[in-house]
Amino acid sequence: MSKGFTIGIAIIVSTFIAANAILLFSNKSQLARSYYIEEYDRAQANTYAQEMEKESVIVPAKETIVTIEAEAVSDFTVAEGDIVQQGVELAKLKTESADNQRALWEAEQQAYMQEQSQLQQIISSLESERAGSDATSFGEGSTTGTTADDVIDVNVQVDVNVPQDGNFAQAIAEAEQKLAEVDRKLQIVNTQLSQETGDLALLSPIDGNVASIEERDGLYFISIYPNEKSVLTFVNEEEWHEIMEGQKVMNYSTHQEGMAEGSILTKSAVPANKSEWLKAYKQFENKTQEPLYEVRIQLNEQPKELPFAANINSVITTDEVENAVKVKSTWLLNKAKQKAEIYTLTNEGRIVRTPVTIPFDLKQYAILSEGLENNVVLLNAEPKRDESTAFLPFPMELPTWNSIKAVSWKDYLRYLTYK
Repeated sequence: MSKGFTIGIAIIVSTFIAANAILLFSNKSQLARSYYIEEYDRAQANTYAQEMEKESVIVPAKETIVTIEAEAVSDFTVAEGDIVQQGVELAKLKTESADNQRALWEAEQQAYMQEQSQLQQIISSLESERAGSDATSFGEGSTTGTTADDVIDVNVQVDVNVPQDGNFAQAIAEAEQKLAEVDRKLQIVNTQLSQETGDLALLSPIDGNVASIEERDGLYFISIYPNEKSVLTFVNEEEWHEIMEGQKVMNYSTHQEGMAEGSILTKSAVPANKSEWLKAYKQFENKTQEPLYEVRIQLNEQPKELPFAANINSVITTDEVENAVKVKSTWLLNKAKQKAEIYTLTNEGRIVRTPVTIPFDLKQYAILSEGLENNVVLLNAEPKRDESTAFLPFPMELPTWNSIKAVSWKDYLRYLTYK
């Protein structure tokens, strides 16, 4: 047999074997086959959260500003930074201005009481009638108080709009917010009118700290921070869309043990370019992307021994899913937005594609909220034929050092010599 003939036969046989191997073992093979699965995992249901870490500052829960005409003030009895109690004198008033000032407070009291009554009626009406689609506006009034020399006119305008889509909850929240503001102003006026006739003084309506005393346009503005504190942070536009009222927030401070729980109270839709707290925030957060928006966090418990503008580390839970499964993102197939597929193993040992829902990702992992049962076997994304059988490596569990030490040498000897 010639050498060339032998080489030709060898080439033909090798080509035949290679072609059959390709047809048998390629991914496009139509022949039934089994897969040896070396990399796999089991679905373990758990609770997963997507978090946003932010630098924050301690701020007053609600700033109270007391105003008085500059000409009516004889002398201030407090200075910026002083701690005041409710009813404590802030400033002494001139004797000749006392009557006029009392008349002004009485007129304001009457106006605020009227506005308070109208808002209460609006809230009651909205709560009992949550129906209708036409925008509705409620309430308008005025009250006039007179003194020997002047006529003081205080107009009250109360507008609460109900959107045409019937979102009465939003209208009720707006009315309640206005009512809270009126109640605060009425408290200030009532505090001033609680004084006996005679020499009048400007009194503090709350317990707190005097933040500032400023004169503008013929008026003194006295800003008082209450003892109640909240937390303020700032977010960019991308983060703003992830923030929602009511989200859980964990707050940590290096000057306070433990963690202070809270929740998102409000987020502003207006850039906080002129916020005095923004300057304090930027001392702790250097990398900022303008514009920034205020986000206020309400604390469940008041922080102790933390001054205003103190630094707080806030962890905001922007999304949380219960009974979810964590899997490597690279194991997903045909991912599109929040939908994808993943190879799983049935109880009969066959490979199938299972549709899943992905609410969010955590670094290199995807969180799957729907589509998987607990303890189902998950496979990686290497191409596999549907309904093919699979076999897994035999699970091996090596003994721990503690279990080895728990058996004495006598036990080992007995086992070795046992017949």
